[in-house]
Amino acid sequence: MRNSLLILMLLICSATLMSGCYRRSSTSEPQPAPTPSASHKTFPKQDGLINDYANVLDADARSRIQPILDALVRDLDVEFAVVTVETTGEQSAYDYSLALSREWKVGKGGKGLLYLLAIKDQKWRIQVGTGLEQALPNEVCAELHEPVLPLLKEGKYGDAVELYVSAIDKRLRAQK
Repeated sequence: MRNSLLILMLLICSATLMSGCYRRSSTSEPQPAPTPSASHKTFPKQDGLINDYANVLDADARSRIQPILDALVRDLDVEFAVVTVETTGEQSAYDYSLALSREWKVGKGGKGLLYLLAIKDQKWRIQVGTGLEQALPNEVCAELHEPVLPLLKEGKYGDAVELYVSAIDKRLRAQK
């Protein structure tokens, strides 16, 4: 009986996490079609690994996050771009982040990550390159992001990004 209850609870948790890494703070939306519709003119230019176009990351946060991103490149050959924008406009966070990661060509050999925070939209998305999908499936990305949500709601974007980047870093190093 106890094992059956445990299995049932695990199945419920798994089903909840299987919704993927697409999140909205108040309501759940279906996964959009994987065809990006953004024009190249709508994208900002990449400026390193931290691209704070919403101006929500202070210098202290950047100085804590940058070494983690640099170590991923140096140690694991993983390029992890962090992007904040005010809004993705009419596009879903999924379409915007996918098109942006393709435009910027994040990661060589499928070993790239792009973490998008759309501040006014209250949306987030992580794009995982094909070379990292086994180590970072959707349900793992969502699970690692759960502790970040309260920080985002409080407007502590630097702490939120640092926590998520650190969690991804630890996961990748454990999978190495």
